[in-house]
Order: sequence, then structure tokens, then C-alpha cells
Amino acid sequence: MKKTALFAGLILAGLASAACTNGQTSQQATLSNGQRVAEITPAIRADLRAQGLDPDEEVCKRDDEIGSVIPKRTCATRAMWAARSGASQQYTSDIQRDALRTRAPGS
Repeated sequence: MKKTALFAGLILAGLASAACTNGQTSQQATLSNGQRVAEITPAIRADLRAQGLDPDEEVCKRDDEIGSVIPKRTCATRAMWAARSGASQQYTSDIQRDALRTRAPGS
């Protein structure tokens, strides 16, 4: 169990990398689809602070995996959860918008 928690922590640490742009620190993480990247912006941090929440507080969530009896525990900062949620919503919106476009016949 300790190895699993350590491995998950290392993966999460590897996914969340710091990058410097325009003097501001931002963090990025790959979403579950493996293609999109969630970025923690200063606006996300400000929004969490306005709600009275600490954006750097670590929050762990328990996810039930299909085909497993053992739940998976994933930990990340509040800001990272907010960034992932926003990026996932944007990804879903993009897919739905593309599905409504009329395709040319024969393409």
C-alpha cells in the first residue's frame, strides 16, 4: 500500500511541473485524456481566495475504479483540482460543439 501511495505521489509530482512565464509562476498537469494540459493561472488562485479557500492546500479525493474493489486516492492542491475541472469542462464543450457542426457530404 505504501509503494502504491509513493508511486502515485511521484506520478502526480511528475505531472505537476512549474513553469515561469512573464514573471508569474504557473503549474501544469496532464488530464486523464493524456492530451489536454490544465494550467493553474493567477485568476484561478484569486477565485479560490475570494471563496475563502487556500489554493495551495492539498486535497485528496477517493475514486472508485472500474474492475477494482480498492478505491484509488488522488491528492493535489485545490488550485490544481480547479484547473483540471475547468480544462475538463472546456474539453467537453469543445467535443459537443464539434459534434453539432454539419459535415460536408462524402467527407
